[in-house]
Amino acid sequence: MPEFDLPVSLLRVGLRAEQPIRLPAFAGSKLEGAFGRTLYQIACTRRDLKTCATCPLRSVCPYAALYAPTLPAHLEVDSLESPPRPLVFETHLGQERLIAPGEAFEFGLRIAGRAAKHLPYMVAAIRQMGEAGIGLTRGRFELTEVHSIHPYTGETRLLSSADSPVVRLETFTLNAAGLPPLPEGRLTLHLETFTHIRSGGKAVDNLQFPVLIRALQRRVSNLEQLYGGGKSLGSNFGELPLLARTVDVVEQKTRHAAQARSGKGKYPVFMNGLVGSVTYSGDLRPFATLLRFGELVGVGKWAHFGAGRYRIRGGV
Repeated sequence: MPEFDLPVSLLRVGLRAEQPIRLPAFAGSKLEGAFGRTLYQIACTRRDLKTCATCPLRSVCPYAALYAPTLPAHLEVDSLESPPRPLVFETHLGQERLIAPGEAFEFGLRIAGRAAKHLPYMVAAIRQMGEAGIGLTRGRFELTEVHSIHPYTGETRLLSSADSPVVRLETFTLNAAGLPPLPEGRLTLHLETFTHIRSGGKAVDNLQFPVLIRALQRRVSNLEQLYGGGKSLGSNFGELPLLARTVDVVEQKTRHAAQARSGKGKYPVFMNGLVGSVTYSGDLRPFATLLRFGELVGVGKWAHFGAGRYRIRGGV
C-alpha cells in the first residue's frame, strides 16, 4: 500500500472591506488569480524573463515555488506534465455576494508540505491584494487576522494581525499519523464545491469508488512527492483501485453545477462538476488516509481553486 508523508497546514484569513466588493458565487479562481499576480509583483526580481524556467533565482523565489514548481530530479518528467500547486483556496459555492464597506469576510488557505515556509510572503501578498482591490468592483480590503486552524479539534492560533507586521510560523500541521479514523459502516462524502473527476477521457457522472480512489491517489501522491517526504515514490498504485471494487455506492444524490471564470484566451472557461452527496458501503479502512487527505486538499480538476472539496460524515 502507498504511504504518504504530506504535512498540510490550514489557515483562516480574516478581511474587512473598505469599499464595496462584489464576489461571484464561487470566488476561488478570483482570489487565486489576484494572489498569484500580487505575489509575482512582490517576489519576482527578473521580470525581463518571459517565464520562470530560465531564471537563475528560481530555486529561492517564493513565486516560483508556489506557482511554477520545479520537478525534483528523482521524478520522471512524463509522470507530472503539469505539477500541482501547493496551495488550495477555500471559498464557498453559493450566490454572488456584495460585501459592504466595513463588513468582515474571510477565506481559507491550505498549504501542502514545505511550501509553508513561504508563509510571510503569502501574508504580504494578501495585504497588497487589499490595496489593489478584488472582485468585479475592484474593491479594497484590509487584512485583519490570519489564524492557523485545526480542522478536527477546532483549535486556533493567531499568526498575524493588522496591528503587527510579524508573521508567526507555528501552524498546526496535519500529517498521516494525525488524521482521524473514518466513521464505521457507511460513509457519506458531501461534495461542497464542483467535483470534476475524469475517467477514460470523460467527466464522470457516477462517482464509483475505484474512480474516486484513482483520482485521490493521483492528487495526493503528486503533492506528496513534490512538497512532502516522497514516501509514495515507487509505490504500487494499482492495488488500492482494485481493492476499491469491493466498496459499493449505496446512494448518490448529486447535481451538476457550473460557473464561468476568466481564461487565458478570449473566451471564458467554465468550471463544472458534481455537488451533493455520495454514500459508500464496504470495508473502507484501507482507504482512510487517502480519503482524509482528500478532505484537506480536494480532488479532481481545479482543486487549487477550492473545487473538489468534500466533507466526510458517517451514515447517509
